[in-house]
Amino acid sequence: MGMMIRVLDKIVFTALFLTALQVPILADHYRQYLSGFYDATDQQVSQYRALADQFGYDSVRTLIETLRQNPDPVVQQDASNKAETVASLDALQEGLQVLSEGHYYEQAWYMLHPSQNATLNRVLDNFAPSVPLNPNAVLFSLITAIALNMFIWAPFWCAGKVRHWHRHRHHHHHPAQH
Repeated sequence: MGMMIRVLDKIVFTALFLTALQVPILADHYRQYLSGFYDATDQQVSQYRALADQFGYDSVRTLIETLRQNPDPVVQQDASNKAETVASLDALQEGLQVLSEGHYYEQAWYMLHPSQNATLNRVLDNFAPSVPLNPNAVLFSLITAIALNMFIWAPFWCAGKVRHWHRHRHHHHHPAQH
């Protein structure tokens, strides 16, 4: 039984380590994916900037606010679409910063956050598992795998210690009672 548990422990650890190694690779794929979106969105917002400049507005936001005041529902909808595009550009910029400069856990938290589910699924469609070459990525993956492995096995270790302590305690008390 003990041998079986040791083998199972090694299998679980290996699976955790291989999975943890994918975080930096996935972050790289994710960053590339967001970069494409960022470039396209930035181009669109640049057009809004040019439009704002052309008509004497001091910013894109001022242009959008003016469009929102217009009584025509089509113009109001256009203002909302432009505002969403600008907000999207800001969100993409934040995401790219986390994925480029953030550490392992910040990247993992960003990608695995429920608000990122749709994007994560699209990135995973084209994802092929591999091994990162960056020593920091390997180290963080190893630390994460060790921590998760300990977390998974802790209840079993504790139960074993309690059983051992319980058996040991009962074994010493019974002979004294005779």
